[in-house]
Amino acid sequence: MAFADLSFSAALWRGRGLRWLTAGAALPPGLSLTAEAAPPAAADRPGRGNSPASARAARPPRSAPRPEQRPERRAPQAAPAAEAPGRWRPLAPDALPQGWQSRLAATRPGLVAWTYWNLARDLAGVGSSADADAGAQGRSLRRAFLARLLRELAHPAGTHTFWPACMPGTARAPGPGEEPDFTAHPEAFWSGAAHLGCRAVIVMGSAAVRALGLPGNARPLSQLRWRGQHVLVLWEVDSLAENAARFGPTLAFLRQALRPVTTPRR
Repeated sequence: MAFADLSFSAALWRGRGLRWLTAGAALPPGLSLTAEAAPPAAADRPGRGNSPASARAARPPRSAPRPEQRPERRAPQAAPAAEAPGRWRPLAPDALPQGWQSRLAATRPGLVAWTYWNLARDLAGVGSSADADAGAQGRSLRRAFLARLLRELAHPAGTHTFWPACMPGTARAPGPGEEPDFTAHPEAFWSGAAHLGCRAVIVMGSAAVRALGLPGNARPLSQLRWRGQHVLVLWEVDSLAENAARFGPTLAFLRQALRPVTTPRR
């Protein structure tokens, strides 16, 4: 009850700071001395409820950020496997088979060596008597195509040379009218390329790719490091000579791929 409802003497206590003693009606909980205190909130209770984990659990969940939309990228095409450096050494010139020694001595050095399976036949001008006319026509077609390609590249004289992927075998001498038995010798080929001072080798056609021991996934217009050489793979020379649509892409590929090779070193 408020002191306003008591006697005059009780009002003296009010003057000393005592404002409420009893009240005839319920008082607000904050002013009552008898009302039960409200239970503390879960966040204010001591013990396990006040742990950081509980506080985090009580927080409202945040909305997950949306993943950033990125343009789809195509997986890059697998490049031919490159040979581990430092494991191969060229054979000495006098360690090459005799036919390869003779061809090496007759071949002009160059920065870039061209090869294809029929190159040895074209250099020797040989072919079976059954298709002599067709063989001569094929040699003329290949020679004209390669001459055009070299003119378009317009590299300085002495940049390019031709080094066969195979040579006539020595197992037996060919009979009259027979074509020599041409066989590949990968070690002799790559050794000869090193002795000719080549920095790049252009391999034309799958037959030459297989004969020289290159990886099976080497495809036209691909490049890799092999036996210390920068190897460029093209289509078979006959296919290129007969398909005019491939000339432009082949020329563009060679210009770009040979730029580091043909640029003078400083």
